[in-house]
Amino acid sequence: MWRILLLVAVTCVASSVEAQRLEWSETRKLTVNDFKGPQPDPASGQSLIASFGLEVTLGKEEDRNLATFNGTVINSFSPANSWIDWRDQSRLRYAITLFDLNEWMARELRRRLNENRKIVLSGEYQSIQEDVRTEFDKIREEYDNDSNYGNHPIGQLNWETRISERLTSLGDYCRTCGPEKRQPR
Repeated sequence: MWRILLLVAVTCVASSVEAQRLEWSETRKLTVNDFKGPQPDPASGQSLIASFGLEVTLGKEEDRNLATFNGTVINSFSPANSWIDWRDQSRLRYAITLFDLNEWMARELRRRLNENRKIVLSGEYQSIQEDVRTEFDKIREEYDNDSNYGNHPIGQLNWETRISERLTSLGDYCRTCGPEKRQPR
């Protein structure tokens, strides 16, 4: 039986995320073929290494002319830094759900940036990022506990539903969704 260890890197950076990345998409879910990183030492017992990141590009003069800040936060997955034990389907489902949860964090950050335009334009938006990250960490911990890192089918299904509902409620802040997926005002 494989011992399950997980390394998930979720970072907020002001510079570019590495060139080869997959941006979150409602219509394209991760597959085992997306995990291109090197296999860890088998003695480590890891069954999943998933590298997600938020790229936040703010602080430029042209930000003043943006109608929204939705385009300034990108949720991405790094194939080259990710590996999966493809023999265990629960690992892929768990990774997909983590990517969706990371998308919630991206949308929540976009929402708060848009609601605090004056703060963002003054360059003092780091506390907004920190607040969203703190909330994400709490939600992530609940998800991991309730789903046993994706190994408890009922807990996993419950969280997939909860995260989907959160994403739907923040539809206006989806960077990659078409207008038909956004919430009516």
